[in-house]
Amino acid sequence: NRKSKIALADMAEVTVRLRGEKDPLLPSHAISATHNFMSWEWSTPENNNNNSLPPATCRPPVRRRCTRRLCLLLAILVLLCAVVGVALGVSLWIKSRTTTKSLPQAIKIGNLMEHLKELQAIATLHNNSRSVEKGYNASAEMVMTKLANVGYNVTTQPFNVFMYEDLAPNNAIFYASIADISFQWKFLQGSQYALLRYSRSTPSGQVINTTLQPVSGGCSMADFSGFLNGSVALLDYDESLNCTLFNMASNAKAANACAVVWGRGPSQAGIAPPTSRVYRMTANSMDIVDIPMLGTTYEMRATLLSLWKIATENNVTLDVQLKTYTSVTSVYTYNVLATTNSGDGSAMIVVGSHLDSVPAGPGINDNGSGVSANLEMALQVASRTVRNKVRFAFWSAEELGLLGSYHYVLNLTPEEKNNTALNLNFDMIASPNFVRGVYNGSGAPAAISTQCRNIQSLFEKNFRDNNLPYEIWPFSGRSDYGSFIASNVNIPAGSIATGADSVKTIDERTNYGGFANTILDPCYHAACDNVQNINESVFIEMATAAAYVLEQLMMKEDLAGFLMSSL
Repeated sequence: NRKSKIALADMAEVTVRLRGEKDPLLPSHAISATHNFMSWEWSTPENNNNNSLPPATCRPPVRRRCTRRLCLLLAILVLLCAVVGVALGVSLWIKSRTTTKSLPQAIKIGNLMEHLKELQAIATLHNNSRSVEKGYNASAEMVMTKLANVGYNVTTQPFNVFMYEDLAPNNAIFYASIADISFQWKFLQGSQYALLRYSRSTPSGQVINTTLQPVSGGCSMADFSGFLNGSVALLDYDESLNCTLFNMASNAKAANACAVVWGRGPSQAGIAPPTSRVYRMTANSMDIVDIPMLGTTYEMRATLLSLWKIATENNVTLDVQLKTYTSVTSVYTYNVLATTNSGDGSAMIVVGSHLDSVPAGPGINDNGSGVSANLEMALQVASRTVRNKVRFAFWSAEELGLLGSYHYVLNLTPEEKNNTALNLNFDMIASPNFVRGVYNGSGAPAAISTQCRNIQSLFEKNFRDNNLPYEIWPFSGRSDYGSFIASNVNIPAGSIATGADSVKTIDERTNYGGFANTILDPCYHAACDNVQNINESVFIEMATAAAYVLEQLMMKEDLAGFLMSSL
């Protein structure tokens, strides 16, 4: 039954009227109070002293207490909102700077195909080619721009190469006859002999008349003892010899041979004539031998040796007529390199793909596919922190003989070489009539075989985990991994591919589909190697396999220990 009426003024002066008769503790008279902000002062009428209450301090009125508590609560809520807002902002910033997806999950077929379409457009503008002499520079600019846009410090590694061209295809001449015998053996270019690349022309591209003389070996100048000046040297095309074709040709020229002919041995019977490149790469130059050079089948070599034996037994010479007409020109080119900022520089991973095509086509599978995967991995890795430093390399002049990658390894300082843990190579990973190939680390030189097999095991694990059939292929040296695993370099490597000019077997058709008795890439080194030549299904499978292996290796705490571990 207590009633109260509260009036608030600017000075918070409050009058409280209480009916005391209903409350035995309070008198039935009016009590007025003045709020001095810290306490309440009670006073009563002068004629009512007996019932006056002593001065006292009491709690503020209920509404005032609620107002102050509400303000405090609001202040706390504002502070909490501010803290939560800052925390949320920081969280969003961190999320924007970090990547939750694994590297394989970040690889998308749409991005891969977009890179290929840009390479196709470049080839279209350069006579349907991205070769060193045509669209390579534009291809390199495209790759460099994309890498720079995500923060890489992109560098180039320039060098000069020789471009070779047969100016009179199938019009070379190679005839043989025994002196004093009118019959002449005319050999056929293509089926019986071929010009080796970087072969020079006969003087003015004209026919020369000379003699032919077999030489045993050729790796030493002593092998040319008694060689007749100005003759053609007939040498064995024998890969077991402990020297290069360049060394043999250099010795022949030093012995005044006018030309060199290499013939296949008995173990190579029935095989087409060789067309190998005869050159030497050094850290600063590419060297060739300035004489005509040919390769023959085993059967033609056997014929020449028989004719020479007959001529020798009759004390006459084996005469030959020879004509070649070729062009060799020097061209400037460069590799493209981009290295992560983070990671251990003493455990460098070099991820390489050759960026050039053959002159005959745009090279979208060979090797736009490897370039696209390499480039997309680089773009996705740019914002990540890695344990082991990664260098993404785009090689020039692979189609001229692995020249770009070989130039790279030749120019590594001893410290840089020791700090290079391994090479991953991606070349032709979207072949239309594909198989999945993993290169066999057991075939690498003994010094790096264990490391190569451990890299191989990661590719195999990826395919097994995804229920994808695969095959083990030998290291053939036909792509840029060859420059790294060479016995004079000994940097471990690993690679996968989907095939070039090998023929698909019936068993492979059962495992992979496609067409048996047909080569794996019918447009290999041809004008039709365009975007329509890409098998998108295997492309994304191989690209994600590449990303899986790279992620495993770049995040290893002890990369050297893993590479040397027992399988």
